[in-house]
Amino acid sequence: MANESECFTCAVVNSYVDLAGKFTSDLSNSIVEPMWILFGSLASLWIVVHGIKIILGSLDVREFGREFIYMIIAAGMLSGQGPELVNSLYSASLSTISGAASAVLSTGTIADETGVTGGQPDTLASNGVTNLDGMTSLVMTAEQGIFKVFEMVGLMIANAPGWGPSIGAYVTGFLILLPYAILLIVYFAQVVVTIFRVMMIAALSPILMLMFGFNFGRGMVFSGLRTMFASFMVLFGATIALAVCLYGVSSMDIAGEPIEEEVAGFLNWSNSRLWVTIMLGWLGTAFMAEATSIANSISEAKLTNQAAAIITAGATATGLTLLNHGKGRAGQIWQKGKSLIDQGRGSGSNAGTGSSESNAQGSDRFNEPGIDNSHNSSGS
Repeated sequence: MANESECFTCAVVNSYVDLAGKFTSDLSNSIVEPMWILFGSLASLWIVVHGIKIILGSLDVREFGREFIYMIIAAGMLSGQGPELVNSLYSASLSTISGAASAVLSTGTIADETGVTGGQPDTLASNGVTNLDGMTSLVMTAEQGIFKVFEMVGLMIANAPGWGPSIGAYVTGFLILLPYAILLIVYFAQVVVTIFRVMMIAALSPILMLMFGFNFGRGMVFSGLRTMFASFMVLFGATIALAVCLYGVSSMDIAGEPIEEEVAGFLNWSNSRLWVTIMLGWLGTAFMAEATSIANSISEAKLTNQAAAIITAGATATGLTLLNHGKGRAGQIWQKGKSLIDQGRGSGSNAGTGSSESNAQGSDRFNEPGIDNSHNSSGS
């Protein structure tokens, strides 16, 4: 198992967070000025409409005052809009989401049972946006938990008794590793998709601030906030699903140094604990998908799992391609080794045939000495 300073997905997540932060910063510089132009145009239209109402005598003073206050608030937010504000919104959202999700895995009785503790990866954010190491710490904590399962399987295979049971141990170990490997990929996809959702909301924040000043677009702001909280709940629910799986696997009562009898009993296919361990991995993947539905039901958002499904399918296809390539190379090596063995057998059989023929001729001469003597006498 890799030590705590190593993390396979941390570099990917950190790079994506870094790029997303730079993108939102550059985008905010580009769209603030157009937002001011659009705000001036809408404010002018609003003044014209209410001027007509004053002429017609249908102006509602309370409604006019309320709308005017909203416009002042929107103008104040746009005047303070810039890279600093966008980056603050982006980093604060990610830090809050990742911190709460990481607490599920690394605190309390769950950490005591699974042996997973939060840590800081070696790869941290290097751009000007601060406090972005929460997501990398989150995926590092998740990797530690999944790799605990891999370590447990390796320990069981190493302590499996006999040659025959070891083959079965490898097969059973593969059945355990497969769902948890997919579970790690799905969780990684959920983390990356959450980063994208937060980035989108942060990038669209100037438009949302503009729409806050006008009655027809004020609902977009609240929809954006609901989407933000829904993204938080999706990642939080996915982390809970992962924590439940790791907690269940760690509760299987496999000792740190198991004896052969314990391993043989656990790897027996009639053992219910073995199938619970395997099913927990598949159930964790299903529960992560269900977390999105629950978040939509609570926040009235409309988030989907399509992006996470595409990432999972791509990662799985890449793994299968590498596996097929490895199988092809192994087949080539096997055929080459087999041909070399056949050549060695062929040369050995030819040498054996030649020696047997020479031995037969010698024996014939020994059994018929008169022919040899007469031949020798005629030759002399």
